[in-house]
Amino acid sequence: MDMPWLDVFQMLFITTVAVFLEPLFWGILGIVAYQYWQMQKNQQAMFGLTGAPLGRQVMWAMIYGTIGGLMGSLVLTLVGVNIERMGFQYIWPLAIFLAMINIRFLCFAYAGGLVAIASALSGWPDVDVPQVLALVAALHVTESVLIAISGRYGSVPVILKHGGRLVGAFNLQNFWPLPLVVLSTVAMKATALPEGVFHTPDWWPLLPLGIDPPAGFEWVYVMMPVVAALGYTDMAISSTPEARRRKSALALALYSLSLLAMALLAAKFAWLKLPAALLSPLGHEFLVRRDNRMEMAGIPLYVPPERGVMVLEAIGDGIARQMGVRTGDVILELSGIETNRGGGLVRAIEWAPPLFEMKVLRGGQELKLDGRFPPGPRMLGLILVPEGHETYFVTMSEGSGGPIAKLFQRALHFLRRDK
Repeated sequence: MDMPWLDVFQMLFITTVAVFLEPLFWGILGIVAYQYWQMQKNQQAMFGLTGAPLGRQVMWAMIYGTIGGLMGSLVLTLVGVNIERMGFQYIWPLAIFLAMINIRFLCFAYAGGLVAIASALSGWPDVDVPQVLALVAALHVTESVLIAISGRYGSVPVILKHGGRLVGAFNLQNFWPLPLVVLSTVAMKATALPEGVFHTPDWWPLLPLGIDPPAGFEWVYVMMPVVAALGYTDMAISSTPEARRRKSALALALYSLSLLAMALLAAKFAWLKLPAALLSPLGHEFLVRRDNRMEMAGIPLYVPPERGVMVLEAIGDGIARQMGVRTGDVILELSGIETNRGGGLVRAIEWAPPLFEMKVLRGGQELKLDGRFPPGPRMLGLILVPEGHETYFVTMSEGSGGPIAKLFQRALHFLRRDK
């Protein structure tokens, strides 16, 4: 028997639409909007201007999140992940506790992995280890695709203190509300199945439920709407935002597919449950640390050139953006006036006629771009790489310490002072 894919897709779509009727979805969308508002506020404080309008960012977050939700739901349905066997009552409290230590631990790779490890070692909590790990894998497959397709969306320019000097960088942050569809099981009499129930092939689900139904009954899978959220945070220092996203997406996809393969194998070979469970948190942590180490060890891209001024970002609908100025361009001249520092560019803007020509260096080639200043105050809409005298900048850290971490630090400080 073949899988009735058309019926599956139709039910997935209808159930996904039902998620939009859930108040929780709009609550999570509000939290996402708040996160983007915070990013805009920080950018305004650092540079005096912001990028894309807040409404547009939230709209794209919802669109991308819906695409990701459909994709994640398809993976969960194909594998046959069952909500009753995943132990959410253990994973969520543990995830919140870990977030109180460090906010980046608010990830099912850690909480789900630890629950799976405990279950594989001791049998408690009573969860299906392969099901838990398949959920973690499916969510991270979805995240890897969302990271890859987001492009420049969610890339915020920042001034970063790196290696004892100030450099330009991009804070890559995305948040997506995720309308998910998960499976639940109901035991029904084989002779009294309701209309609309369709039979599936013997090979499905890939992850068996592991529990036999009562005599005379069959397991019937039901699709349920669930609201979730995904987030991505990274920093592009020695890579462009697009290249950094591609690397992160590829590494995360390899991790996710490896974890999914281990989960499927662990369902057949019980001795693989512990190695598969260990892969969830340890593999994720290795990935994060390796990527950060490689990015930090590289040569910063956005630093002052020997001649001209380098563009960190061309903002929104600004004149420079309309002219075709891009991140990484070096502005050599404006209307024949050399622009060797930010102050030189300001003077060139003041002296330039309404119709002007800009000479830029891009990839080793000099280009000439034509522009026009409208009546009124003149602004190109550019953020330049830092020159070293800026007073507002950020520093790299291992993540935001939560209340538990801060309490531990205070106790440690008190003990040291007492000695």
